[in-house]
Amino acid sequence: MKFLCLSLLLLYGLVLEVARAEDLLPKRANSESNFILSSSKFPVNSNWDSYGEDFLQGNPLVLKPLRPKSEALEPAPEIRNYPKSSVKTGSESDESYRDQVVSVKWLRRNYVLLEERAIDNPSTENVEAYLYAKRIILDKAQNFSTKVDEVSKADPFLNENNRIPYASTGATSIRNANLHAQQDALKQMALVGGVYVFIDGHCIFCAQQLPVLISLRESYGLQSWVISVDGTAPIGYKGQVAKDNGLYKKLGLKLTPSIVYVDHPVAYQDGVDLNNYLIISQGYYAADELTKVMAYAAYKTNLITYETRRNLNLWDRGLASSEDLGTLTLDVTRPETFRQRLQPLLEKNY
Repeated sequence: MKFLCLSLLLLYGLVLEVARAEDLLPKRANSESNFILSSSKFPVNSNWDSYGEDFLQGNPLVLKPLRPKSEALEPAPEIRNYPKSSVKTGSESDESYRDQVVSVKWLRRNYVLLEERAIDNPSTENVEAYLYAKRIILDKAQNFSTKVDEVSKADPFLNENNRIPYASTGATSIRNANLHAQQDALKQMALVGGVYVFIDGHCIFCAQQLPVLISLRESYGLQSWVISVDGTAPIGYKGQVAKDNGLYKKLGLKLTPSIVYVDHPVAYQDGVDLNNYLIISQGYYAADELTKVMAYAAYKTNLITYETRRNLNLWDRGLASSEDLGTLTLDVTRPETFRQRLQPLLEKNY
């Protein structure tokens, strides 16, 4: 019985909807047809379109109420024009935004605001303000750069070209001087010591390293002693080979070939090794690279003359040392004292 009543109500509601679609019934907001299926204040078509599947399954129609006025959706936000100026002007109460000298500090604070305002509201005035601010920055930068160039050229201690020449010929001269210093370093090392070369008979790179050491001996007089970790020599090597007595492990070496410089080598005394060892390299090095690493090792350990050390480190010419800079004190309110304090530190390194 309940199902029959419900079906009649649904049929009647469907007739009303068809009639309304055909303009057979007046479309009044408060028409009684809006309440035909419920005594509540919810219209019939509040969820009518979605009821079809429920109807086929024999489920009752449960009308969903319309949203009360108090729960009505909030209106879309009002589209407002971007304010003419997000940067305060002198007419406002905050004195910090009144006309000021356009310093770097002022530009850092306001340039981004001017840019954002021009992007959000690209009016002629906003874009002009942004571009003029940008022009100020570019002009300040050029004026600064021009003065820097003028001052640096007038002061020999500030002119970088005096320290390291910019021209390609100057750079070539420095490289040549550095190369000659490397060669001088190896000659000086050869006068007071030699190298131990740790190899093993199955190491292909050891076989390639030994001819390089022969070449250094022929060029600079640097003697070398070959020590085999496994007691065998690489195939094709005809020179003398000594078996390692534990020195390889004692020095903490990990790879073969390994090259170790010995300064003024002496024999063991009562089984005590009194030699000073300087690890040069572990792994294969070509002749030019091995010359560099040996010269650098000599530079770091003061095994060579002062003049050779200077020529090995021409790139540091004119640099204030870390020790001097570590004790340097300056008064930022007295810029005229900077030159007086720094020139002596730079001059002694030229």
